[in-house]
Amino acid sequence: MSRPCLLILCLFAFAFSCFAQDERTTIKKSLIPATGNDTRDFIPSGWKLEEQLSSDLNNDGTPDYVLKLIENKPAKNSDEVNDRARALIVLLQSADGKLTRAAIADKLLQCTGCGGAFYGVVDAPANVKIENNVIVVEQDHGSREVSDVTFRFRYDTASQRFMLIGFDYSERDRATAKSSSESTNYLTGVRKTNGKASTVPKTKVFMDDVDYEKLEEGSVKRLGLG
Repeated sequence: MSRPCLLILCLFAFAFSCFAQDERTTIKKSLIPATGNDTRDFIPSGWKLEEQLSSDLNNDGTPDYVLKLIENKPAKNSDEVNDRARALIVLLQSADGKLTRAAIADKLLQCTGCGGAFYGVVDAPANVKIENNVIVVEQDHGSREVSDVTFRFRYDTASQRFMLIGFDYSERDRATAKSSSESTNYLTGVRKTNGKASTVPKTKVFMDDVDYEKLEEGSVKRLGLG
């Protein structure tokens, strides 16, 4: 084989490898039942519980549940991060103890290998907490420039779904300490980009449809960082 042909094949293989790495594994929503009697009923094969939170999210007097799931697969070796996808499931509990699936977020939480050089071979976090019945997701990633994001979701009685009410994005340069930030309040329709206020449509964005990468890309573009 000639050297030009070999070079082309190598470039093709490299491009295919990069494309394959960019493809994200997501949980199959069809495998998660609509109702169940135990939180374990909502954890499909190939996944396991990473964290479970509880709070009365819809103010009906009964505790509800937030399940943070992670792929259940072993590490290939100890020198590399065990790259595993994550998913978030929200369950509402009725007075008789029956659990109903209220949300499945398959692209909200970053994978364990999505932390970049900032985390190296350590699992990148996807922190979930509940504050005043609002589900808050915080995560960061990067290298010299580190991106921090925060999502806030609240139960919407009209649609009986969990709605995105706030999204904060910031990026800081660890070498120069320069930073940029953007904060969007979807309830008021006010967005502040580096302190400058603008308005956004008060459209309902539900947890099931949130893709953290796409929301980050939008902020990066508006801040002139990409």
